[in-house]
Amino acid sequence: MRHETPAAERIRKARTALLLDHPFFGSLLFRLRSEECRSIPTMATNGLVLLYNPAFVYTLNAATLAGVMAHEVLHPALQHHTRRAKRDPRRWNEACDYAINPLLLDAGLSLPDDVLVDPRFRGMSAEQIYNLREAEAQPESDSGSDSAQDLNDSQGSESSDSTGSGNDDGSPSVPESQGGIGQVIDAPEAVEDESGNEEQAREWEIAVNQAVTLAQQAGKVPAGLKRTLEGAAEAKVDWRELLRRLWSDTIPADSSWMRPNRRHIWSGLYLPGVVREGFGEIAIAVDCSGSINARQLRLFEAEIRSILEGQQPERVHVLYFDAEVQKVDTYTAGETLHLDPVGGGGTEFGPCFDWLSTRGIHPQTLVFLTDLCGTFPESVPDYPVLWASTGGRQAPFGSVIPMHTA
Repeated sequence: MRHETPAAERIRKARTALLLDHPFFGSLLFRLRSEECRSIPTMATNGLVLLYNPAFVYTLNAATLAGVMAHEVLHPALQHHTRRAKRDPRRWNEACDYAINPLLLDAGLSLPDDVLVDPRFRGMSAEQIYNLREAEAQPESDSGSDSAQDLNDSQGSESSDSTGSGNDDGSPSVPESQGGIGQVIDAPEAVEDESGNEEQAREWEIAVNQAVTLAQQAGKVPAGLKRTLEGAAEAKVDWRELLRRLWSDTIPADSSWMRPNRRHIWSGLYLPGVVREGFGEIAIAVDCSGSINARQLRLFEAEIRSILEGQQPERVHVLYFDAEVQKVDTYTAGETLHLDPVGGGGTEFGPCFDWLSTRGIHPQTLVFLTDLCGTFPESVPDYPVLWASTGGRQAPFGSVIPMHTA
């Protein structure tokens, strides 16, 4: 029989204590097998294994050790190990910590004194926090080459030393950050049964539902848990697909027997096809009040450009606005759209509608890129309005596409 080390024994006892006192976190922890790993400074998880440095374990009392372990298991519970995408690993880990630490403290768990907590981020998802911190870092990035390189890293590079891919000796490595007590590593591309990240995500979703039920039965559901879990589910929504679908719904269409549906001709069915009328004028309004970061702007620009290339509208009017319309660029069919915001004051949406109205422009679609923090017009326009929103607010009319997860 293998002898249990003192650190392993403390880990086991902390699991049991959590199961009794905090059944939501305790039950989830039994999905992770514990494994000693001295190459990491504290703890880390990839959704399959709970890695721990015994030296770090010895520095914690029993209550704080339980809190740190609950911190770790909440990463995969909220799908943090599958949601990073191309984001900078260190900044992503910090955003995840800012999102979950308040939840743990509200649940009565103990954490080390220097953990990442900021009241500004309370109730935000990891994606929202990441985007906000990235936007705050942009002015600094423009002032020096070192900071500029950091911004480039945050915009899409993937460092093998920061994603848990491993050191030269095969042991995993994790991004280190001040105040970090436990890291989240990307989920492995495939697990032992050859299922991928989607399967692991589904398994964790089931496990979380079971843990919630168990906690409810014990009368010990963590405060704020429901809202946090809902935020994690929303973060998995593909805003690009939603934008395309809602945009497509704004295109005038009719059925015609002159253009039969070719999908069914092979089976002998002759059905009418859908005929979509050509686009006239499109309007795109970009909020320049400072709420849109560079990464979101580039993603939005690329997706809009892709949609327009397939539809070739006669004109595209791009309105840059804050409290008023600061600048307008107009593109004709075939020209490549490029977004270049100006401005920086407060936000009012009415001037965009007024600008179009005074020039007799009746767009087939008006798309806003905004955080929806502003004043809306009293009257509702008679054309479709889409709000690609980087915030969590709702609009009084039109369709909102939650882009704050981008």
